[in-house]
Amino acid sequence: MKRNISDLLDRYPAEDVELGGNTPYSLTRIKEITMKNINTETKTNQAEVGKRHFQPARLLIAAAVAAALSVSALAAGHMFGAGELFRDFFAQEGGNLSQGQMDTIDQLGHAAGEAAANLPAAVTENGATITPLAVIADENIYYVRLRVEAPEGTVLPDLNPDAEGYYQLKFALKVSEGAYTDFSYNVLETVLADDDPADNRKEFVLSFYALEGETDVKFNDKVSKTLSISGLWVQSPDKEYTPIFTGDFVFDFGLSFQSQTIDLDAQGLTWHDELLDYTNTIQSLSLSPLSLTYRVDCSLPDNDSVGPAFGDVKIVMKDGTVFFSESQDYEAMEHYVQTRPVTLPITGEPRGVFRNYIAFDQPLDLSQVDYVQYGDNRIPVSVG
Repeated sequence: MKRNISDLLDRYPAEDVELGGNTPYSLTRIKEITMKNINTETKTNQAEVGKRHFQPARLLIAAAVAAALSVSALAAGHMFGAGELFRDFFAQEGGNLSQGQMDTIDQLGHAAGEAAANLPAAVTENGATITPLAVIADENIYYVRLRVEAPEGTVLPDLNPDAEGYYQLKFALKVSEGAYTDFSYNVLETVLADDDPADNRKEFVLSFYALEGETDVKFNDKVSKTLSISGLWVQSPDKEYTPIFTGDFVFDFGLSFQSQTIDLDAQGLTWHDELLDYTNTIQSLSLSPLSLTYRVDCSLPDNDSVGPAFGDVKIVMKDGTVFFSESQDYEAMEHYVQTRPVTLPITGEPRGVFRNYIAFDQPLDLSQVDYVQYGDNRIPVSVG
């Protein structure tokens, strides 16, 4: 499965931000509106994303809470690699990870206790302790797993989201001034279930996503990423916040990650949207274990009604299984066009070249990929 970053936060309300005009909808958003009649005031709970809010420096912070994860990393006396520490996170929707996927995470990431990991040390403030356990990253995405221990005597039970709300860390990720042209990102916060909900510990995964577009942000470079956490709160269903503990928890992740990104021979390949009559021409296409990144020259005119899709794309493994596929849903798109103020054909200056990426729900074992299918084009994948 996959996430389009342009759709990742579609359901988040943003009452405190003036977006200025209508926002073009991507295919996934159109399908949600058409097929599910979802409105932007989606209720927050532990199976859905939480409220979106923006920080002054264009840092987008969104909270999401997920439960029902089967394996806890809280077992004392055990040292896990990054693969083990992220296994339950990536397998939360069912199934499991292959050994190749586990090895991929180990190669991409760092875990506490590894000699070369150099993870920041635990920080204790006001009786509470936060410990970095593991990190993995590619150019677009950065995952951080944390253990949070409340002061002695404080219990962190599993919460009923409808009656009690959910846990929320208050945090920001920063880099030194001038490190990037524009350091903007989205983030999801996942609360993992532990094996003892009557104790004072919980584990979290913070998932950072580079903002779509022509960004120079790379999460796996040698630029230090400083994570600042000011405490843990419970957000009630009525959006009231109750602090559990506060403090100044700062972690400098000055790590260099091993990149496994493969540049695919896809320049010049095209896909045509039959309904809206526009063509995407690939400028570059790259594949990593965590995401598929593309730059395309799009002939769809700029407009305030609909945004372009990347096109029909599929990743096929050597055993014939499909890791994921995405195709234009013309029925949903046509219904959207018929029920919205969209006039066809859309005319005007073409959008031109744009960059975006698709984030995978599970890591991809690149050594087992046979080819990527884009429209009618088959792109072979070779590792090493």
